[in-house]
Amino acid sequence: MKRTRPSSLSALARLSTILALVLPAIACGPAADGSHPAARPRPTQTLVEPSPALPKAAETGDPDDAAVEKAGQEYLDLLVEISPETATSLGLHKNDAELDDRTTTGHDKGVEREKAMLDALKERFKAPRLSASGRTDLTMLIGALEVDIRTKRVQRPLQRQPDIYVSPLNAIFFMTARDYAPAAERARNVVARLEKIPKVVEAAKANLLNPPRVWTEVGIDRASSARSFLEAQRPFLMASLPAEAARIDAALKSSEAAYEDYKRYLQKEVLPRSNGRFAAGRELFGFLLQNDYFLEESPEDLLAMGKKLFTETGVQMTEVARRIDPRAKGWPEVVARLKGNHPTVDGLLDAYRHEVTRARTYLQQKDAVEFPPGDDLEVIDTPPFLRSTVTAAYDQPPPFDASTKGFFFVTPIDKTLSKAKQEEMLRENDHGDLVDTAVHEAYPGHHLQLSFARRNPSLLRKALDHAIFSEGWALYSEELMAELGYYTDEERLMQLEWTLVRAARIVIDVGMHVSDMTFDEAVKMLTDEVHLERQLALSEVKRYTMSPTQPLAYLTGRQMIFKMRERYRQREGAKFSLKRFHTDVLLRATVPPSLMAKEIFGG
Repeated sequence: MKRTRPSSLSALARLSTILALVLPAIACGPAADGSHPAARPRPTQTLVEPSPALPKAAETGDPDDAAVEKAGQEYLDLLVEISPETATSLGLHKNDAELDDRTTTGHDKGVEREKAMLDALKERFKAPRLSASGRTDLTMLIGALEVDIRTKRVQRPLQRQPDIYVSPLNAIFFMTARDYAPAAERARNVVARLEKIPKVVEAAKANLLNPPRVWTEVGIDRASSARSFLEAQRPFLMASLPAEAARIDAALKSSEAAYEDYKRYLQKEVLPRSNGRFAAGRELFGFLLQNDYFLEESPEDLLAMGKKLFTETGVQMTEVARRIDPRAKGWPEVVARLKGNHPTVDGLLDAYRHEVTRARTYLQQKDAVEFPPGDDLEVIDTPPFLRSTVTAAYDQPPPFDASTKGFFFVTPIDKTLSKAKQEEMLRENDHGDLVDTAVHEAYPGHHLQLSFARRNPSLLRKALDHAIFSEGWALYSEELMAELGYYTDEERLMQLEWTLVRAARIVIDVGMHVSDMTFDEAVKMLTDEVHLERQLALSEVKRYTMSPTQPLAYLTGRQMIFKMRERYRQREGAKFSLKRFHTDVLLRATVPPSLMAKEIFGG
């Protein structure tokens, strides 16, 4: 996500830990609000074959590939049992009437089952005979389990992260928004989940100890928005189950009351004792780099890269700003003026829809990428319970559902805010930002990439999502469009400002989680050196505290994809095709670039 996309959460593993972001599917809602799809032509192209072709691992003839595929199915079966909400987001609907067990006993049993699976995998595959794709799948599966187990044991989300008790709304949002089953079936499961929410709040009161203050504030924000979100589901539920109106009303009232009670509990009892540290610490941070992103670089290596790219991007911005206004004192002056070129409050959503259509049309004209069958995207308002940390974001279609529709969330401007505050938020949706965000979230960014990823035959690659590639690709997409001549100088300057943000994210991510950078220092860097509006800077840093290593994934992943492209160019020589490279990479799904390079080039 460009502004606040949910992290892959260590291939689903950290889904419950960082859910704002996403990652993987944050279910959104509905149907009752009459959202309109973005207008654009439907694709008709046929995919070119990547080089080499991508067979299903079990079809390669390597002895252990079928066993890895079987292990992938067992992993999905386990997810369905221990995390029904994650399963719903993936399109696995066996337990759609259930919620995740947020009691400490249930949580610990789930971790024990993951550990048993991990131990069995390591024993089974001591000396595996695997194809390149099978080896990648096994590596990612082991990494997903290791990261989830370590993160849960170290971060202790049940005790420290108040917002996870509001995350059932994500699954409910998804169930009312997507037509994966008859409306009555989906509604019946939604009601069953609503009836379990009071128990979720009971678990929160039993579990929460001393969260970081900022995490409690996020939890309060999300709990505060629960009532409006739940009431928005009422029309769908009543229309789908007209004979169960009394049950629906009771379920909505009990869940709304539970979250109102939870908000008060957080405000009065948890906030005063919220003195925990949000920093992940060097050990966990390094572990995530190695086992989620499969990087060899240390936090210090990445910090040095971030600082270098921050400086280089600032130089580029100065050059572009001089072309726009040679008399300006520097790029911040030009950016500040350009931010005044923005849509109205009521015109914001349509402006994003227009830019999504324009980006897709341009890519067709340049013949730079393929468009997979079923490419379908709808630009809609961000659901209320996510608006405190999301400005614009992409929510992918569940990989195991038949539907291929993705949602592009745009957070509307709150009309209850003062005119000055509304203007501050509109200035972060200026024309240049709109253009760049549409590229990042839609074409050729997240939506296109994840539309390809779902076509990979591997069960594990459908399920696992690594931010180092998904966010790296989205940022690569921004620079690709610059190479293709898409941006005006105004648009290029704002795109570079967001590259500057991504460089700052590396510095802040390492600084807050490994070094001693404070929350206020991180906000100050974004307001004083990157010149973000304060409200957006606060939203950004809140997210960074909750998602160690995700903020650095954007620029780190982009650099790795560019290196891979140059290596591909050298190998192909005169036969090199940019479109062919893109198709080859995208069909391999959301695989960390270091593992993908081994598949493509060997080694």
